[in-house]
Amino acid sequence: MTEIFRMPDVGEGMHEGEIASWLVKVGDTIQVDDALAEIQNDKLLQEILSPYSGQITKLFVEAGTVVEVGAPLIEFDGDGSGASAGDATPAPVAEVSPAVPAPIAAIEAAVAKDDVVPVEAVKTAPVIAGKVRAMPTVRRFARQNNIDLTTVAATGRHGNLTLDDVKHALNGTGATIAPVAAEVAPLAEAAAVAETAAPDSAPAEKAGRVPMTPIRKAIARNMTSQKQNVPHVTLFEQVEVSKLMAHRATFKEVALQQDVKLTYMAYVAKALASLMKRFPDLNAHVDMAKSEIVYPEGIHVGIAVDTPNGLFVPVVKHADQKSILAIAKEIAELAVRARDGKLTPDVASGSTITISNIGSARGNWFTPVINVNEAAILGLGTIAKEPIVNEAGEIVVGNMMKLSLSFDHRLIDGMLAQSAMNDLKKMLHDPAYMLMEV
Repeated sequence: MTEIFRMPDVGEGMHEGEIASWLVKVGDTIQVDDALAEIQNDKLLQEILSPYSGQITKLFVEAGTVVEVGAPLIEFDGDGSGASAGDATPAPVAEVSPAVPAPIAAIEAAVAKDDVVPVEAVKTAPVIAGKVRAMPTVRRFARQNNIDLTTVAATGRHGNLTLDDVKHALNGTGATIAPVAAEVAPLAEAAAVAETAAPDSAPAEKAGRVPMTPIRKAIARNMTSQKQNVPHVTLFEQVEVSKLMAHRATFKEVALQQDVKLTYMAYVAKALASLMKRFPDLNAHVDMAKSEIVYPEGIHVGIAVDTPNGLFVPVVKHADQKSILAIAKEIAELAVRARDGKLTPDVASGSTITISNIGSARGNWFTPVINVNEAAILGLGTIAKEPIVNEAGEIVVGNMMKLSLSFDHRLIDGMLAQSAMNDLKKMLHDPAYMLMEV
């Protein structure tokens, strides 16, 4: 019985997606829920699963092709078991466990130093027919470097291979699975995650023309539209944050006891969410088609995350109702999911205001572009030691955090924006003010 699997809508009303890579080939025999391909659209990069059992007789498109939803992808010859092709769903996202974030660059668990991992040395999970657990970025890196993932020992949660596992295998410094143990995979906890993520390797020299990915097309389309249609104004400020730094240092160990790395981003997100209660226009957006101002239900802070696959903005929902520790933990988990291509539509959209951080790259002030269906975006710069004049009129060394607030002038006037910025600076200067927020 021949069945045709068509391009599914993986969420958010997707119209098209790119076949980032095929995980199967013609002639493969697969079962229901086996991974077929990595699909990349303007928000997500994730695996899609097979609705059928049977043998693959045809792949309709090559990897790298942008395909409309409903277009044929794969021809199956099998028993027809499973759901209809239209019911195919993206791969389920594994539950993200509490993890300890590290600043900026994602740091995963170090692999064992032995050249070969004995079967008895680790908890194992079966690998069936050469299948391995690995995120799209890991599979892509392995393919580019001709690494057989079935020979690499995994250190990630649920037996997932991490990017460091493959890199260590490539360099000959990591653990490998002995041939006699090739049907098992380790199940070990990853050690740390990042608040934000950055590309893992230096960019290669490029020349010529290449097609834009769906993510890059979406970014280009949205940014062009926002700059053309939204009158941006940006305020530039800085705030002395020595008390904030001292507060973080005091509670750093308390946070670590709860498996949380306390970050400055968490403080800023909490302060910004508190600010939205007093300045609801900053949490709204303009609908020019209906000549209305839209005030959403809830305060949802987007955190811009740079990944090898593009810029993603996972969202801390109802941030005003969460503690600083809870926000720090959630930001770390969302950053890992963004980097691993595991964001789902519920956390990849719906932000009402966004934070973009270039301080990690030692940036200062900039003019961040307001996201769609938002009225403001806060840019964070670096914290630098600078001479300042204190309240006593003395010249002292201060720790100055750079802030850039872009706002939609159709909705927000300059006086309102500056008043909001002043309140934000007060909370960041002395985090005790955050404790007074309800």
